[in-house]
Amino acid sequence: MRARRGVTAGWLLVGCYAAALIAVTIGTHDATLRPGERPDGGAAAADFITAWERSRTATFVRTGTFERRSTVTGSVISSEDVLVQRPPQRLHRQLGGVEGRDDRRPLVCPSTPSGGAPGGCTLGAATGASYEEDVATEVAGLHTLLDGDSPVYAVAAGVDPECFDLLQRRAEPRAPFGREAQFCFDEATGAPANSRVSYVGGIVEIVVVTGIRAEVTDADLVP
Repeated sequence: MRARRGVTAGWLLVGCYAAALIAVTIGTHDATLRPGERPDGGAAAADFITAWERSRTATFVRTGTFERRSTVTGSVISSEDVLVQRPPQRLHRQLGGVEGRDDRRPLVCPSTPSGGAPGGCTLGAATGASYEEDVATEVAGLHTLLDGDSPVYAVAAGVDPECFDLLQRRAEPRAPFGREAQFCFDEATGAPANSRVSYVGGIVEIVVVTGIRAEVTDADLVP
């Protein structure tokens, strides 16, 4: 099994996105309005940040599928998606790769030659920030993106409970959530649930969750 870098590394994805905004269709009385046009006094953004922070500190096993599709070419790649979290331990399997950590120790999975047997994964040296410090950095980053006089994203409560709609309002090279996105969270465990992120160029990434449980065993955290 080989490590993948940059596919799903929390919210810290880096890319350049256009400032074009598209309508988000929702099934409420203001269905014609985009998130930035639905007045809420910033409550949705605050609730989203709270839900995101809870999802990074919760304990759970989440199973489902990941799909990346191009609306331009019609191409699709998909895989099983398994996220296991028992802070400060975290493991994520997707697209044949695995990434994870145990507090300051990253999970290292050596690459193997094409067609070769998967290599064993080991924990690396204790370097970098702690799990708790990284969560604090993520939350601070979300405040930068969603708060203030000129936020990068507008946030609105979704039609489904525990869901949030995000829409990019202005150009920002570090915008991590594409031009529009929806994120849902499991009410019982706080785990991240279904999500859909649309990027400029017609790339859409979708996570469909089929199961969430609150109990995590040591076996669940074995790569």
